[in-house]
Amino acid sequence: MGNLFSTDGFLWRVMRDLTSLVVINLITIVCSLPIVTAGAAVASMHYVLYQMIEDQEGHIVPSYLKQFRGNLRSATPLWLIMLVSGGLLMFEYSAFKGQGGAGRIVIVFVYAGALFLSMLGVWLFPLTAKFVYTTAGCFRNACILCISKLFRTAAMVLIMSVIPFILTHDLRLAPLALLIGISLPSYFCALIYHPVFDEMIKKGQKMEEEEIEEESDSQKEE
Repeated sequence: MGNLFSTDGFLWRVMRDLTSLVVINLITIVCSLPIVTAGAAVASMHYVLYQMIEDQEGHIVPSYLKQFRGNLRSATPLWLIMLVSGGLLMFEYSAFKGQGGAGRIVIVFVYAGALFLSMLGVWLFPLTAKFVYTTAGCFRNACILCISKLFRTAAMVLIMSVIPFILTHDLRLAPLALLIGISLPSYFCALIYHPVFDEMIKKGQKMEEEEIEEESDSQKEE
């Protein structure tokens, strides 16, 4: 029983993580308020969540703000592209909603486009938070992952859809939406993509080691 309430016990870890999620959620909301900075805010959130899973989060706010400043350059173009794409889909939906014939076909394509953007988005910002890519490279790798890891993608899209929906469609849960409405589903997503990223990092390290060995062998031959 003592271990349950000790600083290494289960309840202590749950309370610590919930507190961290509340802090992350609030700072993400604040940093997203200008709208244009929302991409950098979300990417920074995923970086800190990844560190939480690795049990290396340290001081959350300084770590988050440091990543936020760096992500303004890398994540903002990604966010603006996604934002414009989503806006175009909404425009098409409003323009063709209720129309028959060709309008129904357009609506089907709009739903398909929205689904694809959702699948892309659950990988895009975690990728730019953890790896250094060009804008095109990040989109390319997100596309590859959302298809090659389809079950993980489906699970993350479901989580990012269902939990916020539940928290925002009941006024009694509104305080929870403010406190953990973004960070909690994102944390569950981080648990899903963490093994994939861990494997990518290990493959990258292995490739670097092989390149170093090849350079060393070539120097010896010379």
